Amino acid sequence: MINSEKISNEMFKILKGSGAEIKMYTDEGESTVDPDKARRFYLPKVASMVNLDETESKREIRVSVNQNADLNEFKDTLFQLKQLANRSIIEYTLKNFTKNIEPKDQDYQAQKVRDMKIEEGISPAYGTSKSSYQKLESAKLIIKHTKPVNEESRGSRSRNINAIYIENSDGERYKMPTNNLAGGRAMLRHVKEGGTPHDEFGQYIQEQTVELKKLKEFAKYTKRNGLVNEDTADIVEAVSQRIASIREGIGKLKGCKCYHETKEKFEAKEPVTEGFESDEVMAIMAKHPEDVATMKQTGDLDMGSNLYMDLVDYYSDEMPYGTMKARDGDPVEFIMNKLDDLDMLESAQDKLRNKFTVRTFDEGLNDALPYVNALVKEMKVIREADEFTKQTMDSLVATIDKMDSVKLRKGIDVKSDPENPMNFSSFGNMPKENQIATVLEYLGNSIEFSKSQDQLVTLLTRMSDEMERVKDKPMMIKVIGAIKTLMPKLTATASEGTDIKKVSVGNYMERKLSNYEFDKLFG
Repeated sequence: MINSEKISNEMFKILKGSGAEIKMYTDEGESTVDPDKARRFYLPKVASMVNLDETESKREIRVSVNQNADLNEFKDTLFQLKQLANRSIIEYTLKNFTKNIEPKDQDYQAQKVRDMKIEEGISPAYGTSKSSYQKLESAKLIIKHTKPVNEESRGSRSRNINAIYIENSDGERYKMPTNNLAGGRAMLRHVKEGGTPHDEFGQYIQEQTVELKKLKEFAKYTKRNGLVNEDTADIVEAVSQRIASIREGIGKLKGCKCYHETKEKFEAKEPVTEGFESDEVMAIMAKHPEDVATMKQTGDLDMGSNLYMDLVDYYSDEMPYGTMKARDGDPVEFIMNKLDDLDMLESAQDKLRNKFTVRTFDEGLNDALPYVNALVKEMKVIREADEFTKQTMDSLVATIDKMDSVKLRKGIDVKSDPENPMNFSSFGNMPKENQIATVLEYLGNSIEFSKSQDQLVTLLTRMSDEMERVKDKPMMIKVIGAIKTLMPKLTATASEGTDIKKVSVGNYMERKLSNYEFDKLFG
């Protein structure tokens, strides 16, 4: 069998001979200039990748091509790579992708190899053809394989996993709930540091591995059945991001430093008390099961039912008087909307089930729905917060446009005011969002309180708080535009006892902003 180093070197010669620019990476994703060590060859000009993949069962040259690449120009190179595969008696695969290929897109493959890399005291993998072991002082990670381990295939002890066990110094073993190797190594670190799989942080590690497994199953199901559409795209994207986040978090836990940092953050978290309304309404509904069944069957709430009376009483402080008396609103509609917001009419999981159903729903995915539902709720909160920020911005712009002049508080001299952030020597070094936020806050605190200006003060202060949510360029430009529109309208009222009663500060503020190229921050 031809060794991998020789094949890799031949691949390099073929690609280099075509005149292509090449960036080389090892199978662990590390950049290299040595063709013998390279297993991934990236071609930036055509946004494509050529891999030499090795698994326990096969070796192959795999070419991932951006669909916009001109295959005619690449034709001779592809032919030579295929001939090399034939001569080396290995497989050859060519795949087209709809996007530009980047090295990071194949990090998941490099991670498989890195999974067996020695790190911070964890021993290299060793063992028999059926079992692999890694030790971290007195703690041991035990891997049971579904197929015999091939010692000649690199990384073979990280594949074909049937079960993972953690053994402590007393010889007690615990089976991990999933076959995620990174999760097993995280638990290995936890046990070595004196923890147990049953304590709070041990449970947290297990929950993360289970969530990762279920979300990956869900993602595969949606793609396999063509369920990614306009209605589900946001959810699928959120699931993908969550998978990446969990995978990264679990992977870091095997290191001593990251383990302790994460554990400290976990232990410092205060109990989050949320869902009071949901719990209380659920308790009310639990008292009237027959009324609830009727409501869900008919899609309406009987005004003569005990359930209705209890819910009206519960929402009495929130429901407008005219609605409660059915004069200018429908009390049933008000309550039904509340129940719908709380997902009490049709469970959120049932809604997700309907969105991701082909002809028959894969009941095996039921366990994934609570995790997906949590992501959907999080997305809803984020959207509502973004909408609030946009509404605040729109209101601020409209309010400034309607005002001819704006008075500053007595005694405020922006040119010498030590509270003016634009007088700070560090102002120009602040992040863009912080610059804008501090200016908005300063203006809100400096404008004179009056009936005609209170709304402007409130909006400036509120927008300052919202700046951390402003990330996109158009919104940032709009905020800067609002500030620049406000500047010429600012008028300072001098302190009592001075001859000058009013001083224009618009030019000064404009000049200060210009000094820091405020209008060019996103140009």
